[in-house]
Amino acid sequence: MNNLRFPPKTDSAALLLRLFLGGMFLLHGIGKVFIVGLDMVVIGFLERGFPAWTAYAATLIELVGGIPLLLGIYTRISCLLLLPVAFGIFYYHLPYGWVFHNLGGGYEYPQLIIIAILALFWIDGGKYALQTKNQ
Repeated sequence: MNNLRFPPKTDSAALLLRLFLGGMFLLHGIGKVFIVGLDMVVIGFLERGFPAWTAYAATLIELVGGIPLLLGIYTRISCLLLLPVAFGIFYYHLPYGWVFHNLGGGYEYPQLIIIAILALFWIDGGKYALQTKNQ
């Protein structure tokens, strides 16, 4: 077993994280606009104690932050933009407990999103990004 070596694949990890996070945030933003409707999103935010303007801000950040992650441009800036939204998602689901399949959803999935954003921030976009560390 000692001969088994698994060299780090940081660039592949960055690609997977970028595609997952970028796609997830972009699709959630699109869903808020075209499926749920911003009026209903605002109501949901107000019910949780968030000001109405945060519903619009979160939606815009999800849209604007998701696209560059998918493309691999401004990865770290996008992570910094999306991190407060992820903490808001965590706070939104906190009252429902740990397990996400609880009624209302739990907070372990939003917690994972925060960890994934931080990991991507630290490793950056990787060599499969349109904008690499050397640019």
